[in-house]
Amino acid sequence: MGTSKGYGGPGSGLVPSWADDPAVPTSEASNGDGVDGGEAEPGGNPDATTAGSFQGARGNFTRFAKTGSDRALGSAMSGYVRTGTGGARQAARRMGTSRASAAGLLRLARDFQQLGATDALARFDLAALAGRPAVDAFAAIAEFVCPPGGSVDEAISRQAMFEAIGDLAELGVGSFESLSPTEMQEFFLSFVLHSIEGRVMADLCIKGITLPDDPAAVEAIQDQLHDFIEGCTRGVFSDELDRLPNLDDVQVKQVVEGIYEDAFELIAAAGEELRK
Repeated sequence: MGTSKGYGGPGSGLVPSWADDPAVPTSEASNGDGVDGGEAEPGGNPDATTAGSFQGARGNFTRFAKTGSDRALGSAMSGYVRTGTGGARQAARRMGTSRASAAGLLRLARDFQQLGATDALARFDLAALAGRPAVDAFAAIAEFVCPPGGSVDEAISRQAMFEAIGDLAELGVGSFESLSPTEMQEFFLSFVLHSIEGRVMADLCIKGITLPDDPAAVEAIQDQLHDFIEGCTRGVFSDELDRLPNLDDVQVKQVVEGIYEDAFELIAAAGEELRK
Protein backbone atom coordinates (compact mmCIF):
# COMPACT_ATOMS: atom_id res chain seq x y z
CA MET A 1 0.00 0.00 0.00
CA GLY A 2 1.45 3.36 -0.99
CA THR A 3 1.50 5.90 1.81
CA SER A 4 2.88 9.34 2.43
CA LYS A 5 5.99 7.71 3.91
CA GLY A 6 7.44 7.63 0.40
CA TYR A 7 6.96 11.35 0.13
CA GLY A 8 8.05 12.26 3.62
CA GLY A 9 4.74 13.85 4.52
CA PRO A 10 2.46 13.01 7.44
CA GLY A 11 2.67 9.42 8.63
CA SER A 12 -0.26 7.08 8.15
CA GLY A 13 -1.37 4.55 10.76
CA LEU A 14 -4.34 2.25 11.08
CA VAL A 15 -5.83 4.46 13.77
CA PRO A 16 -5.49 8.10 12.64
CA SER A 17 -3.99 10.41 15.25
CA TRP A 18 -7.01 12.69 14.97
CA ALA A 19 -9.63 9.92 15.37
CA ASP A 20 -10.18 10.62 19.05
CA ASP A 21 -8.63 14.08 19.23
CA PRO A 22 -10.58 16.14 21.80
CA ALA A 23 -9.62 19.25 19.89
CA VAL A 24 -11.85 18.25 16.99
CA PRO A 25 -14.83 20.62 16.94
CA THR A 26 -17.92 19.20 18.59
CA SER A 27 -20.31 21.15 16.40
CA GLU A 28 -20.42 18.31 13.88
CA ALA A 29 -23.60 16.29 14.07
CA SER A 30 -23.64 12.94 15.83
CA ASN A 31 -25.47 9.87 14.60
CA GLY A 32 -26.27 8.80 18.15
CA ASP A 33 -23.25 6.51 18.38
CA GLY A 34 -20.81 9.15 19.50
CA VAL A 35 -19.28 9.58 16.06
CA ASP A 36 -19.09 12.38 13.54
CA GLY A 37 -22.45 12.38 11.79
CA GLY A 38 -21.34 13.69 8.43
CA GLU A 39 -19.66 16.53 6.66
CA ALA A 40 -20.48 20.19 6.69
CA GLU A 41 -21.01 21.39 3.16
CA PRO A 42 -19.82 24.94 2.52
CA GLY A 43 -22.46 27.11 4.12
CA GLY A 44 -24.45 24.07 5.28
CA ASN A 45 -24.76 21.50 8.05
CA PRO A 46 -23.76 17.84 8.21
CA ASP A 47 -26.41 15.49 6.86
CA ALA A 48 -26.89 12.44 9.09
CA THR A 49 -30.66 12.12 8.87
CA THR A 50 -30.61 8.44 7.93
CA ALA A 51 -27.44 7.37 9.70
CA GLY A 52 -27.66 4.45 12.08
CA SER A 53 -25.17 2.94 14.49
CA PHE A 54 -21.61 1.89 13.70
CA GLN A 55 -21.60 -0.56 16.60
CA GLY A 56 -22.05 -3.67 14.45
CA ALA A 57 -19.52 -2.56 11.85
CA ARG A 58 -17.05 -1.68 14.59
CA GLY A 59 -17.45 -5.10 16.21
CA ASN A 60 -16.87 -6.88 12.90
CA PHE A 61 -13.87 -4.68 12.18
CA THR A 62 -12.40 -5.63 15.56
CA ARG A 63 -12.83 -9.29 14.63
CA PHE A 64 -11.16 -8.60 11.30
CA ALA A 65 -8.27 -6.85 13.09
CA LYS A 66 -7.80 -9.89 15.35
CA THR A 67 -8.09 -12.57 12.70
CA GLY A 68 -7.55 -11.02 9.27
CA SER A 69 -10.78 -12.73 8.22
CA ASP A 70 -12.12 -11.63 4.83
CA ARG A 71 -15.61 -12.50 6.01
CA ALA A 72 -15.30 -10.20 9.04
CA LEU A 73 -13.94 -7.43 6.82
CA GLY A 74 -16.83 -7.88 4.41
CA SER A 75 -19.34 -7.74 7.26
CA ALA A 76 -17.68 -4.60 8.63
CA MET A 77 -17.69 -2.80 5.28
CA SER A 78 -21.22 -3.76 4.23
CA GLY A 79 -22.54 -2.91 7.70
CA TYR A 80 -20.69 0.38 7.68
CA VAL A 81 -22.33 1.50 4.44
CA ARG A 82 -25.77 -0.09 4.70
CA THR A 83 -26.52 0.42 8.40
CA GLY A 84 -23.94 2.80 9.82
CA THR A 85 -24.21 5.57 7.24
CA GLY A 86 -27.67 4.77 5.89
CA GLY A 87 -26.62 3.76 2.39
CA ALA A 88 -24.13 4.66 -0.33
CA ARG A 89 -25.62 8.08 -0.98
CA GLN A 90 -25.42 9.07 2.67
CA ALA A 91 -21.92 7.62 2.92
CA ALA A 92 -20.87 9.84 0.02
CA ARG A 93 -22.38 12.86 1.74
CA ARG A 94 -20.04 12.26 4.67
CA MET A 95 -17.14 13.08 2.33
CA GLY A 96 -17.86 16.82 2.11
CA THR A 97 -14.35 18.25 2.30
CA SER A 98 -12.86 15.33 0.39
CA ARG A 99 -15.45 15.73 -2.38
CA ALA A 100 -14.58 19.41 -2.69
CA SER A 101 -10.86 18.59 -2.77
CA ALA A 102 -11.42 15.80 -5.31
CA ALA A 103 -13.34 18.21 -7.55
CA GLY A 104 -10.39 20.59 -7.39
CA LEU A 105 -8.01 17.80 -8.39
CA LEU A 106 -10.26 16.66 -11.22
CA ARG A 107 -10.50 20.23 -12.55
CA LEU A 108 -6.70 20.33 -12.42
CA ALA A 109 -6.52 17.09 -14.43
CA ARG A 110 -8.99 18.52 -16.96
CA ASP A 111 -7.05 21.77 -17.35
CA PHE A 112 -3.83 19.76 -17.65
CA GLN A 113 -5.31 17.93 -20.64
CA GLN A 114 -6.91 21.01 -22.18
CA LEU A 115 -4.29 23.69 -21.55
CA GLY A 116 -1.04 22.05 -20.51
CA ALA A 117 0.89 21.93 -17.26
CA THR A 118 1.80 25.61 -16.93
CA ASP A 119 -1.70 26.95 -17.49
CA ALA A 120 -3.22 24.25 -15.27
CA LEU A 121 -0.95 25.32 -12.40
CA ALA A 122 -1.69 28.98 -13.08
CA ARG A 123 -5.14 28.37 -11.53
CA PHE A 124 -3.27 28.17 -8.20
CA ASP A 125 -0.67 30.82 -9.11
CA LEU A 126 1.89 28.02 -9.27
CA ALA A 127 2.83 28.12 -12.96
CA ALA A 128 6.53 28.27 -12.09
CA LEU A 129 6.34 24.73 -10.70
CA ALA A 130 5.54 23.09 -14.06
CA GLY A 131 9.10 21.90 -14.53
CA ARG A 132 9.63 20.90 -10.91
CA PRO A 133 9.20 17.34 -9.56
CA ALA A 134 5.54 16.31 -9.61
CA VAL A 135 5.54 15.52 -5.88
CA ASP A 136 6.69 19.07 -5.11
CA ALA A 137 4.01 20.57 -7.33
CA PHE A 138 1.26 18.50 -5.72
CA ALA A 139 2.54 19.37 -2.24
CA ALA A 140 2.08 23.03 -3.13
CA ILE A 141 -1.32 22.34 -4.69
CA ALA A 142 -2.37 20.65 -1.45
CA GLU A 143 -2.25 23.98 0.35
CA PHE A 144 -4.98 25.24 -1.99
CA VAL A 145 -7.04 22.09 -2.52
CA CYS A 146 -7.04 20.81 1.07
CA PRO A 147 -5.51 23.37 3.45
CA PRO A 148 -5.03 22.51 7.14
CA GLY A 149 -8.21 22.59 9.20
CA GLY A 150 -9.50 21.60 12.59
CA SER A 151 -12.29 19.17 11.71
CA VAL A 152 -12.03 15.43 11.20
CA ASP A 153 -13.35 15.84 7.65
CA GLU A 154 -10.63 18.34 6.77
CA ALA A 155 -7.95 16.10 8.30
CA ILE A 156 -9.16 13.14 6.24
CA SER A 157 -8.89 15.14 3.03
CA ARG A 158 -5.41 16.47 3.78
CA GLN A 159 -4.09 13.08 4.87
CA ALA A 160 -5.48 11.49 1.68
CA MET A 161 -3.73 14.13 -0.41
CA PHE A 162 -0.33 13.39 1.10
CA GLU A 163 -0.89 9.65 0.85
CA ALA A 164 -1.67 10.08 -2.85
CA ILE A 165 1.53 12.11 -3.18
CA GLY A 166 3.35 9.24 -1.45
CA ASP A 167 1.92 6.80 -3.99
CA LEU A 168 3.18 9.09 -6.77
CA ALA A 169 6.63 9.33 -5.19
CA GLU A 170 6.90 5.54 -5.05
CA LEU A 171 6.35 5.41 -8.80
CA GLY A 172 9.41 7.59 -9.34
CA VAL A 173 7.68 10.03 -11.69
CA GLY A 174 9.53 13.04 -13.04
CA SER A 175 8.40 16.62 -13.39
CA PHE A 176 4.81 17.80 -13.19
CA GLU A 177 4.77 18.74 -16.87
CA SER A 178 5.99 15.26 -17.85
CA LEU A 179 2.97 13.53 -16.28
CA SER A 180 0.61 11.83 -18.70
CA PRO A 181 -3.15 12.47 -18.57
CA THR A 182 -3.53 8.91 -17.31
CA GLU A 183 -1.13 9.57 -14.44
CA MET A 184 -3.05 12.71 -13.53
CA GLN A 185 -6.29 10.74 -13.41
CA GLU A 186 -4.62 8.00 -11.37
CA PHE A 187 -3.52 10.60 -8.84
CA PHE A 188 -7.12 11.79 -8.56
CA LEU A 189 -8.37 8.22 -8.04
CA SER A 190 -5.64 7.56 -5.48
CA PHE A 191 -6.86 10.57 -3.51
CA VAL A 192 -10.46 9.32 -3.67
CA LEU A 193 -9.50 5.86 -2.42
CA HIS A 194 -7.36 7.17 0.43
CA SER A 195 -10.07 9.60 1.49
CA ILE A 196 -12.65 6.80 1.67
CA GLU A 197 -10.23 4.69 3.68
CA GLY A 198 -9.64 7.61 6.04
CA ARG A 199 -13.38 8.19 6.50
CA VAL A 200 -13.99 4.53 7.30
CA MET A 201 -11.14 4.45 9.79
CA ALA A 202 -12.28 7.65 11.48
CA ASP A 203 -15.81 6.32 11.89
CA LEU A 204 -14.87 2.85 13.06
CA CYS A 205 -11.84 3.71 15.19
CA ILE A 206 -13.03 6.85 16.96
CA LYS A 207 -13.97 4.76 20.00
CA GLY A 208 -11.02 2.45 19.52
CA ILE A 209 -10.72 -1.09 18.25
CA THR A 210 -8.64 -3.98 19.51
CA LEU A 211 -5.46 -4.27 17.44
CA PRO A 212 -2.61 -6.79 17.45
CA ASP A 213 0.49 -5.81 19.40
CA ASP A 214 2.74 -6.69 16.47
CA PRO A 215 3.33 -3.61 14.24
CA ALA A 216 3.77 -5.87 11.21
CA ALA A 217 0.34 -7.39 11.87
CA VAL A 218 -1.19 -3.92 12.11
CA GLU A 219 0.41 -2.96 8.81
CA ALA A 220 -0.94 -6.13 7.22
CA ILE A 221 -4.44 -5.24 8.39
CA GLN A 222 -4.14 -1.78 6.92
CA ASP A 223 -2.87 -3.20 3.64
CA GLN A 224 -5.77 -5.65 3.52
CA LEU A 225 -8.30 -2.89 4.10
CA HIS A 226 -6.71 -0.68 1.45
CA ASP A 227 -6.53 -3.54 -1.06
CA PHE A 228 -10.20 -4.34 -0.45
CA ILE A 229 -11.31 -0.75 -1.07
CA GLU A 230 -9.03 -0.39 -4.08
CA GLY A 231 -9.91 -3.77 -5.52
CA CYS A 232 -13.65 -3.16 -5.66
CA THR A 233 -13.46 0.43 -6.91
CA ARG A 234 -10.35 1.27 -8.97
CA GLY A 235 -10.80 0.71 -12.68
CA VAL A 236 -14.56 0.94 -12.52
CA PHE A 237 -14.50 4.69 -13.03
CA SER A 238 -12.20 4.93 -16.04
CA ASP A 239 -15.13 5.35 -18.43
CA GLU A 240 -16.41 8.31 -16.42
CA LEU A 241 -13.05 10.04 -16.83
CA ASP A 242 -12.80 9.47 -20.59
CA ARG A 243 -14.87 12.58 -21.23
CA LEU A 244 -12.97 14.68 -18.72
CA PRO A 245 -11.58 17.28 -21.18
CA ASN A 246 -15.14 18.22 -22.20
CA LEU A 247 -16.56 18.70 -18.70
CA ASP A 248 -17.34 22.11 -17.24
CA ASP A 249 -16.91 22.83 -13.52
CA VAL A 250 -20.49 21.87 -12.66
CA GLN A 251 -20.16 18.56 -14.49
CA VAL A 252 -16.84 17.87 -12.75
CA LYS A 253 -18.56 18.27 -9.40
CA GLN A 254 -21.34 15.90 -10.50
CA VAL A 255 -18.82 13.30 -11.65
CA VAL A 256 -17.02 13.45 -8.29
CA GLU A 257 -20.27 13.06 -6.37
CA GLY A 258 -21.22 10.08 -8.54
CA ILE A 259 -17.83 8.43 -8.11
CA TYR A 260 -18.01 8.61 -4.31
CA GLU A 261 -21.56 7.26 -4.23
CA ASP A 262 -20.75 4.47 -6.67
CA ALA A 263 -17.59 3.62 -4.72
CA PHE A 264 -19.51 3.13 -1.48
CA GLU A 265 -22.12 1.02 -3.27
CA LEU A 266 -19.37 -1.18 -4.69
CA ILE A 267 -17.73 -1.45 -1.26
CA ALA A 268 -21.01 -2.54 0.32
CA ALA A 269 -21.74 -5.04 -2.45
CA ALA A 270 -18.23 -6.49 -2.30
CA GLY A 271 -18.55 -6.78 1.47
CA GLU A 272 -21.79 -8.68 1.11
CA GLU A 273 -20.12 -11.10 -1.30
CA LEU A 274 -17.33 -11.77 1.21
CA ARG A 275 -19.93 -12.57 3.88
CA LYS A 276 -21.40 -15.44 1.85
